[in-house]
Amino acid sequence: MKNHLHFGRVSALSLVLFLLATLGACQRSCNSSRQPTALQTVRFGMLPYADHTYAIIGAKQGWFKEVGIDIQYQTIKVEEIVPYLKNGTMDVVSSPPGILISAHDNAPNLCSFVFGDLFQGYAILAQPDGGYKSYDEFVQGGMSPTDAARATAQQLRGKTFAYPTETAIKPFIDLVLEKGGLKRSDFKSLVLDDPLTVNAMRGKQAAFQVGGVPSRIALQREGFKPILTSIDLVKGATPSADSRELSSILQNGWATTKEYYQKEHETILRLASVNYRIMKLINTNPQQALAIHMPYLSEVSGQSFTEKDGMVIYSSLDPFVSFEEQRAWFHDLQNPLYYKYVNGAILKSFTDQGVFKNPAPAVDDVIFADDIYFELEKLKQSTDQLFQQIENRHVTANNQQLKETLQRAKHFYEIYDYLDSERLAKEILAATP
Repeated sequence: MKNHLHFGRVSALSLVLFLLATLGACQRSCNSSRQPTALQTVRFGMLPYADHTYAIIGAKQGWFKEVGIDIQYQTIKVEEIVPYLKNGTMDVVSSPPGILISAHDNAPNLCSFVFGDLFQGYAILAQPDGGYKSYDEFVQGGMSPTDAARATAQQLRGKTFAYPTETAIKPFIDLVLEKGGLKRSDFKSLVLDDPLTVNAMRGKQAAFQVGGVPSRIALQREGFKPILTSIDLVKGATPSADSRELSSILQNGWATTKEYYQKEHETILRLASVNYRIMKLINTNPQQALAIHMPYLSEVSGQSFTEKDGMVIYSSLDPFVSFEEQRAWFHDLQNPLYYKYVNGAILKSFTDQGVFKNPAPAVDDVIFADDIYFELEKLKQSTDQLFQQIENRHVTANNQQLKETLQRAKHFYEIYDYLDSERLAKEILAATP
């Protein structure tokens, strides 16, 4: 836990609201199956992109209300993230951590408290009938990550490679050429606006292409083959914030102010639980998630996204990562996706560009997702122990009301709301001699 901001309790007002929401007017009746009589309102901002609109799944499913939150969501622009959090227009927003890091000079009170998806950046796409092999295929054939990246990139030699003029893509291309031992003179460059690179691939004027998110979705949906991606390069990266490969990916999630994180800490934990419940649905039943997600994304983005587009997003562009799988991000220092390496690489890129006039922040000045993850783990462990005590003492054997409370506690546990599962388990034990 970060020593400068660790809060285990909420304000008296928040506690009163919470008790009203979950217990009504009772004191220790344990009738916690009642619907909340009051909800905590959270003003939530979403960017109109696939990796920042997934909260709509929880909203439409009623999952926020289930944990006592009235989510009032709206679409915002990237440039509104910082001012809306600073002036209190929004309580929580979905945001890339890089936005918060780069704004630290003027907004040092912003923090990212939970992660959802891993934006895997760019990909080189190949003609599907060209006989080209992917990085994964080379690895499966026995090559090391370094040799596989080189062999994959070498396939560009003597071919036509289409890519846009966007400066954001240039570092990825440069890295691919470096890994492949290539110079731009080793292939024919076809530099076009992003939509025109799609036409070049469709018309077979180019053998390979890299572009932005829309072009990747369009081409991959049509069967063009991703052969080398940002995440492929990350697989062979040194686990370090100095790895250039890591600056091309993002661990996206939800952000707030440090004041809100402190004052409404239990709400933050419940929001995180809904985030992880959404992750579980996306991974276990993507069709159900897409049926909610894609229509909303189409509505707010002004573009049409089908469920087939969504599967491209979920499977390769922005895979959403479960609570269980994110454990490596916070515990495994040998994993390139360890949160301090990914966000440290982004921080380093900003520092190298001279973004900060004041001393640059540390990763833990902005990223609080580790704190929340560790806190949820501790609550889960505590609840496991309490459930075992309840079972050993047979406290619900002849009490229907306590049985119902235990069922509700176990339901909260299943939906990652370990805060409330622990609370109800403690109530059960306290209500019995």
